[in-house]
Amino acid sequence: MKLQRFEYEINRNYWSSAARDPAYVAHYPYRYDICCENMKELRLAHIVTKPEIGLRFLLGKCRALEKLWLEYVIGLTDNDVIALFQNCGNLRSLSLRLIPLLCHAIYFRTALTNDSLKALALYCPMLQVLELTFTFCSEDYPSEVGFSQEGIVNLVQSCPIRVLMLNGASNFDDEGMKGLSSSRSLETLELVDCMFIGDLGMRSIARTPNLRNLTLRKCVCVTDNGVSELVHAQNLESLTIIGCHRISLKAVQGAARSVYYSAESEKHESLKGMKMTRSSK
Repeated sequence: MKLQRFEYEINRNYWSSAARDPAYVAHYPYRYDICCENMKELRLAHIVTKPEIGLRFLLGKCRALEKLWLEYVIGLTDNDVIALFQNCGNLRSLSLRLIPLLCHAIYFRTALTNDSLKALALYCPMLQVLELTFTFCSEDYPSEVGFSQEGIVNLVQSCPIRVLMLNGASNFDDEGMKGLSSSRSLETLELVDCMFIGDLGMRSIARTPNLRNLTLRKCVCVTDNGVSELVHAQNLESLTIIGCHRISLKAVQGAARSVYYSAESEKHESLKGMKMTRSSK
């Protein structure tokens, strides 16, 4: 009854398709009786779970949840996470790391859709930290993010999100940045491998009222002209530029009170975004 944090990760293989939820037994209704009514932190990573049984059943029972990490949990549907959000009014921090699954013969898309984002905005009014990571296995097959740009922007505008990280959001562009700029809660923004965000997006985000920390990692369309727009961001305290080959060291100097710059491109395995702090207790 005192359990407050539960983490379950099968392996650290980023692309493994062999991982299986050991709690799954086909057509067998038994479920592990884990007391999770007082659980505040839950992390499930690199598992494939099934409808009949499995660790997914935790999502309907953790009513006191404050921090949640769902990292490449294959088998989750909108219904699973909507049921969770309906019962988790205290949720403050959410990390969703998704990988596209085969929808048709050669078409891939992440499983969760805007329905999940709408439920999150409706039932979790205390959400402050949000990480959305979309990982694409291959460039040989067309892949798509299940969340629309409008859905992501509406969520940020609906909740008091202070920290936002978008990783691999291939459908997010300068228009989306314009939508984010109207948020009065946003203080920290990290953009990783967002290939369609460019200089116009930087002009918009510079107008975000309370933005203090901005990180750009492998954002290939942002240039020196875009960075020059950041001097108009009156509250910008720190700027981090990593692997953005169209941005020069000279351009970032003076763009914020504190600047970190690296021209070296990161390896794909390192583009996992910010580390959302988990309790050590």
